[in-house]
Amino acid sequence: MFTSEGIEEEKKRLERRKEELEKEYEALENKLKRGEIDKEEFEKEKYRIEREFVEVMDRLVQINYISGSSP
Repeated sequence: MFTSEGIEEEKKRLERRKEELEKEYEALENKLKRGEIDKEEFEKEKYRIEREFVEVMDRLVQINYISGSSP
């Protein structure tokens, strides 16, 4: 079974990763605007970031449900 400390640690870890992914996406958009990457590379990396973001958010929802707290 999960401990409340373990759940809180995992929740914090996931929230940090969510913020990191948001920053990665912003940096990726800036690279595209500056012409450092082409549209194809942008789309491939954007897809990877979006997929991981969805997974992180899904786990956060699950943890909130398990712990009985709201986001």
